[in-house]
Amino acid sequence: MVNKQHQSPETLASDGASRSGGNARFTGNNGKNAKDKRREPKRPRRVTRDYLMNYATWYLERFAASRARLEKLMRGKIRLSVAEYGTDPEEAVQWMNSVLSACEKAGFINDDAYARGRARSLLRKGKAMRVIAADLSARGIASDQIDDAIRDLRAEADQAAYEEVRGTDPNIAAAAAYARRRRLGPWRRPDIREEKREKDMAALARQGFGYDTATRIINSDLDELNDLLSMIDGI
Repeated sequence: MVNKQHQSPETLASDGASRSGGNARFTGNNGKNAKDKRREPKRPRRVTRDYLMNYATWYLERFAASRARLEKLMRGKIRLSVAEYGTDPEEAVQWMNSVLSACEKAGFINDDAYARGRARSLLRKGKAMRVIAADLSARGIASDQIDDAIRDLRAEADQAAYEEVRGTDPNIAAAAAYARRRRLGPWRRPDIREEKREKDMAALARQGFGYDTATRIINSDLDELNDLLSMIDGI
């Protein structure tokens, strides 16, 4: 039995119609078979406030999202509904804003928490601070919230660090984390490390790390970097 709680609003809407079609081996609609039907584009859903609320809760159950990200997705639904059914765009935007406010009040959307969580995740992947800030900005996070998230991330990384490396720029630790993930520099086999040095430096540069930071990481020994990585591994 299909659990409808795990289906999208679009799937739920089309479920009844798909069941009533009977055995897929039979043809109908001017002789079109089931394979032809699957190729037909689905009509967009008519937007209502209830539909937008159902869509928002379905999406937020599965993905962390900023308010701006969810708004962008719902605006896409509204544009399709306006074009297909003549939905009043102003009324639809009112529904959307109502749904977004309800989600914020319920705690389903929290841009401060989202920014901190995403910033932490990106640092663990070895992203430079400026790359993290740009990513949050692209996701619609306000500049003051980005500043707060970066400041909190720096403090968290410093607190997690071993005493020997406290006060170090987390960007350097992020570069080490990226090099470890990609097996660059000291993580390469000794017999090819020098041969790949320039390639590894370029890889770090493409991730937003400066020349001095890249040089430090690529020229270091693993023992030197293990303490540095405590800033990443401890958060």
